[in-house]
Amino acid sequence: MSSDKKTIAKTGLIGAINQAIFAILGFVSRKLFIIYIGTDILGLSGTYTSVLSTLALADLGFDIAVTYALYKPLNDGDEKKINDIMRALKTIYNVVGTAFIVLSFAALPFLKFFITDMEFKPIYYVYFIMQALASASTYFFAYRRTLLVADKKEYVTKTVDTVGTMVFSILKILVLVLFKSYLLFVACAVVQAFVTNIYIYLKCYKVYPYLDSKSKTNKAVIKDLLNKIKDIGLGKISGYVYGCTDMLLISKIISTVVAGYYYNYMNVITIIKQLSANLVGPLAPFIGRSLAADKDPVSQEKSFRMYTYVRYLVAVVLLVPTVALVDLFVEIWLGAEFVMESIIVILICADLYISLVHSSLVDFMNGSGLFNYEKWISLAGAVVNLGTSIYLAFRIGLPGVLTGTVIAQCLYWTCRSAVVYSKCFKSKALFARYWVRMFVYLAVFVACVLACIKVCSFVNFDWKILTFIVRGIICEIICVVIVGVAFIPSNEHRVAVQWAVNKVKGRLKHGEA
Repeated sequence: MSSDKKTIAKTGLIGAINQAIFAILGFVSRKLFIIYIGTDILGLSGTYTSVLSTLALADLGFDIAVTYALYKPLNDGDEKKINDIMRALKTIYNVVGTAFIVLSFAALPFLKFFITDMEFKPIYYVYFIMQALASASTYFFAYRRTLLVADKKEYVTKTVDTVGTMVFSILKILVLVLFKSYLLFVACAVVQAFVTNIYIYLKCYKVYPYLDSKSKTNKAVIKDLLNKIKDIGLGKISGYVYGCTDMLLISKIISTVVAGYYYNYMNVITIIKQLSANLVGPLAPFIGRSLAADKDPVSQEKSFRMYTYVRYLVAVVLLVPTVALVDLFVEIWLGAEFVMESIIVILICADLYISLVHSSLVDFMNGSGLFNYEKWISLAGAVVNLGTSIYLAFRIGLPGVLTGTVIAQCLYWTCRSAVVYSKCFKSKALFARYWVRMFVYLAVFVACVLACIKVCSFVNFDWKILTFIVRGIICEIICVVIVGVAFIPSNEHRVAVQWAVNKVKGRLKHGEA
């Protein structure tokens, strides 16, 4: 168990370092990109990323299926089985990678369809193919990342990615400043993808010397993997509709340039998502163990309430300052002309708030093996998301696209909560109490936002960076005070506070987490 904790800590630390490097260099690179290349190409790049995400559906979640398939043979030390699975995955991904490249070339005639309000130049085809080659390298070389992840050695891939991100981000910045060339900028991304993926591919030979890529493919293993992805594939398609279609709709229906402005905000939100994942991600593996060890629905529901409250606290700490300060951050980072209307920030943060708070339901569904229900919920949400986003985009523009996404999130939340409380906790009364609690949570969150916006309006310095820092500190203080006062009577708050106090005491006493 101690070894597991050290591995989790190592993975989390390297992930945090990687994220910090990515964030700092990413913000600098994006600023220089806009200065030297332009917002129109930024929107083009974001649109291309979404198109390639569509083509990436060709793998339909084989990596997820393989990760689960590897757990048992890794625990048993069954090297032959591990090799059979990895050989099967190589065969599958060679086919998928080839299909991805073919589809990328086939998509070239349709690229103009997604680009609006800007002249489409022949060089844009070259940009797209280069981005496609970078993505394709994952299929041909980096599939072995899956083995490292399943074997609790994800820190190896994170270390490689951290070094690659640092080196090539600096190189991209130099390219932007010295050559002002998007072609060279994309070329750096292609080289980075190939170098890091090939390194990880070769690294696996040292970590797992028994791997034999020339051995005969076991057709039975391939068949088993194909059976495993039935539910995963549908879920991945649904996840794509939720996560990747907004950029395409904005670029096509509204404007590619507007998509670039929106892409700036989404870069900030991506950092928030990654930070929240680092904070709550380590808790998720304990859900399955808890459900397996304790079959009492009432006890399980108490654990669920605690887990949901922790996720809510993360949402408050990260999102309240984001709502209050993201416009000021964008103004400092890129300039006042890149600040978007307030409704955009509200809708983006509403989407992330729902995702953070309700994802405890997803973890409990997965821990209980309710994959069949999740499959149909994901499909329904994808249909609603795409349908409402397209309709509202024509009616009210960019806010309409984001409103469709939020509506879909509300559907996910409602359906998943109904499944968890009926199948896991088996209680209508507890289900009703859950939603009363969620409305209280939302009311307190909104109170924090309004209080922060009001107080921050009185804090202004000549140096905007100082204004941003002081406002950020004020936001966190306000959140701690309001949440503390609102939830002092709750058992979840007392447990969370006690846990935090014990952690601090442990660090002071032993010098370790």
